[in-house]
Amino acid sequence: MFSFPILLLVARPALGSWGDRAPLYRQCRGDCASKECGETSIDTWAASQSTADSLVGWTCLQDCSYSCMWKTVEVYGEQGRVPQFHGKWPFLRLWGLQEPLSVLASLANLATNSYMVLWFVKRVPSTAPMYWVWVGYGLTAVNAWVWSSVFHTKDSPLTEMADYFSALATVLSSLLAFCLRQAHGSPSSQLAISSLFLAFFSQHVYQMATLKFDYGYNMKVNVASGGLNCVAWLLWFLLHRSEGRHILSGALAVLLVASSVALELLDFPPLYWVIDSHALWHIATVPLPLLWMRFASADSLLLLKEQTESSKLKKTE
Repeated sequence: MFSFPILLLVARPALGSWGDRAPLYRQCRGDCASKECGETSIDTWAASQSTADSLVGWTCLQDCSYSCMWKTVEVYGEQGRVPQFHGKWPFLRLWGLQEPLSVLASLANLATNSYMVLWFVKRVPSTAPMYWVWVGYGLTAVNAWVWSSVFHTKDSPLTEMADYFSALATVLSSLLAFCLRQAHGSPSSQLAISSLFLAFFSQHVYQMATLKFDYGYNMKVNVASGGLNCVAWLLWFLLHRSEGRHILSGALAVLLVASSVALELLDFPPLYWVIDSHALWHIATVPLPLLWMRFASADSLLLLKEQTESSKLKKTE
């Protein structure tokens, strides 16, 4: 759905947390690295890995971090304090997956977004106004959920950047769709608007990837983009409320995804070390593309009808 990256309005920073700064954790990690990851012991460690962990590609140092994380949780948990590590709650690694429920929820979102893109393509003629805009938006959403699945499977600097940049691309593409919808009928204006969006996104990726991965700046960009996106579309729905039932579908999609952000804000320690607020947020967004792309298809068909009637009228004059 168009506002999936609104999760970044409350993006979890991957900065240090008190868990990974705890002396117990650091001492344990250092001892483990020297004992398990040395030249004489690395083969023994590799042989002990499960097939799933090997397929995902966990390294010895990452495995040390994982085992020491739980030793730290065990000590502080007895004191009623559950630490976070690198900006995240501790999770059980199941089937080689770092955050199993978030992975499954991301895959479910990938499925619904992919299905609705195909549904849109079959339902709406390629000659319809906004057709390629909505197809492009849909592909950015599919890409975003692919990288969300990968990132929750295994967190690394590369998968983190891919997840964040793909999320921003989706929310910007929705805002771009709004602007292009407003500039409907003016190809030159649409080209200028698209160029500005592309330039902004390119500059953001370049700055974050090559200069400094600034989490605060990234969050501000997403807050501004996501907030403006929601407000703009809700105002548009209000002004166009008489155009048909598809307006209600679009408005509901925006309101529901904005409301579901509350799940992310809860930020509680994972239940059974598997279920956390972030995973629940992902689960809540699974059905939203069904509403959003229905609005997009109906609006595109309405524009096509108006375009056809206008052409017929000009021919009769």
